[in-house]
Amino acid sequence: MKRRWAGCCAAVMLLLAMNRAGALLPPTYAEEAEPMTDETRQLLEKGLSLVEIDREIDRISGLRDTAGKQIKETSNRLSQQEIAIAAKRERAGRVLRSYYMGQKDAMWASLLSSRSLPDLLRTWEQMDLIFTADRRSMNEYETDYKKLKAGYDTLQKNERDLAGIESQLKAQRDRIVALQKEVEQALSASDDADHLRQMMDEMQTYWQNVGLYVVRDHFDALAKAMNKLPEWIQQNPDMLKTSGLKTTLTITDDQLNEFLRGQDDRLKQFTISFHPGKLSLEGSDGGIQVGIEGHYTVEEKPENAILFHIDKLVFNGLELPDTTRADLERQFDLGFYPQQLIKFVKADSVSLEDGRLTVVLRFGK
Repeated sequence: MKRRWAGCCAAVMLLLAMNRAGALLPPTYAEEAEPMTDETRQLLEKGLSLVEIDREIDRISGLRDTAGKQIKETSNRLSQQEIAIAAKRERAGRVLRSYYMGQKDAMWASLLSSRSLPDLLRTWEQMDLIFTADRRSMNEYETDYKKLKAGYDTLQKNERDLAGIESQLKAQRDRIVALQKEVEQALSASDDADHLRQMMDEMQTYWQNVGLYVVRDHFDALAKAMNKLPEWIQQNPDMLKTSGLKTTLTITDDQLNEFLRGQDDRLKQFTISFHPGKLSLEGSDGGIQVGIEGHYTVEEKPENAILFHIDKLVFNGLELPDTTRADLERQFDLGFYPQQLIKFVKADSVSLEDGRLTVVLRFGK
């Protein structure tokens, strides 16, 4: 339900940003005849960075609130567990003292001194009931103690996480203060500060209300298409070459583009290119132009995978900050999971060359 509501909101935002012809309305300066200077571009990039870092601060603040609530809830639960376990700890202590101090010797003596079989059985039954109760007390205490210890471990982890979150929050706040200072200094030194402010405001509004949703929409299409990549490779076995315990997967950028465009109409205007050590993606949608550069790495945890990392994200000629790249990586998985292709196979290496992606797979659990 939440995803449907978010989708409706995004659609409304897009509709509000469209003119009668149905094209997305870019900022007015985009239609100016004169090319943008490097100084103006840098200022607009800083303006977008301010918006995106502020959004990252909101995200981290939410994590901090969640971590704080978890710590409070865990602390309350542990306090209640400590009270509940106190009685069981006392019972367990009495049991141990009775064994170590020889208080059970009388039972054994009674058992050995039984004069008849009925007396023996009756004494044994009583002893069995007592020993069973003792074991139950010890087991209950052990179980509850383990739960209590696990609770304290969780509490310590939450406290460490909170400390890390606080550190991130401070770093981003310091960063945004420094960036705001740079922007104000640049505007103060300009002869056309009002026009530059207008350009920044227009670009920030355009990005927040239109650009961000369109970029996310296309990343969503990419992620869904990449999820179907193993099935597509199985349908094209000529991409796989096996030698001994190793299999080499080779995909050209032309093949990948054909696959992606066949998966979703949203990807028909985008082109992927392979270069040495780098993948680039470029495309446009109405008044929006997007450029992406990134690379792949082989990761073992939490599972063997080839993950894509965004090194550069350009929106309408303006580079967006690292926080935006990281946010998109968190939300959309563009990775490749070899075991979805062949069971008991792991990625050993991945390389990018001109027009070609090569993955070396090895057999093994």
